[in-house]
Amino acid sequence: MDLDDFEPPAPGFFDLHADVLAALPPVRLAGGRVLGADARQSAALRRAAEYARSAQDLGYGPDDLPRADLSEEEGTVSSLAASAGFLEVEEGFFATPRGVAWPDVPDAEAVETWAAGMYGALAGNVTDRLQTELLDELLDQDPDDEDALPNFNDAFHGLVPALLVTLLRAPGGMPLCELRRAAAEHTGQLSWDTVATHQGDPLTPTLEPLVEYGVVVVEDDAVRLTPLGLHGTVFHIRNEGHTVGSSSAAG
Repeated sequence: MDLDDFEPPAPGFFDLHADVLAALPPVRLAGGRVLGADARQSAALRRAAEYARSAQDLGYGPDDLPRADLSEEEGTVSSLAASAGFLEVEEGFFATPRGVAWPDVPDAEAVETWAAGMYGALAGNVTDRLQTELLDELLDQDPDDEDALPNFNDAFHGLVPALLVTLLRAPGGMPLCELRRAAAEHTGQLSWDTVATHQGDPLTPTLEPLVEYGVVVVEDDAVRLTPLGLHGTVFHIRNEGHTVGSSSAAG
């Protein structure tokens, strides 16, 4: 996969955190051999590669994908296939695959593919996971009313990158309760509490796609970046032109 073709959207995910990132001490990244092996074991990328091969076998062209009847799960897989470079995107439509060789690729390509595929976890809208009733209530209210609910799209925008930066500052991980406090500080306590009242802890659906893709792991009431998650976070930060120090382990 040619990473020269991978361009982040503007503005970047990490623009608001540039000063914090520049002040971080160097982070130690795992070696390419270890990261490559982990990337090739990704269940999400395996499904995305299989989807791309199926699209090729079925003869889908640029006007056929994504299909109108695409389920939410299949939509997620097809988007990952595009982000990872398994499907080319032409004029907003998924075109035919690039001849997917996954997972039989060199370590460096495997790691780069995984990092590119992480885009979906960064770009996902946390508010898409809110209950419909809560969103209906937001749409029906008078925004000038003193009891009006907050604008959740604004409040939760950029939450995932903010949490990744928080975890980047805690190499050994951090308790879920501390990460929850950091998340509420980002969204504003009123927004956080409102969502929590209607549907439960907002941190759970926020972390879910990160756990599923292997960006973070939750163990013993604590959360930390995986070696791939650390690498992918640094990859996207640097790809946006921000500074973050790192050193690589051998192997």
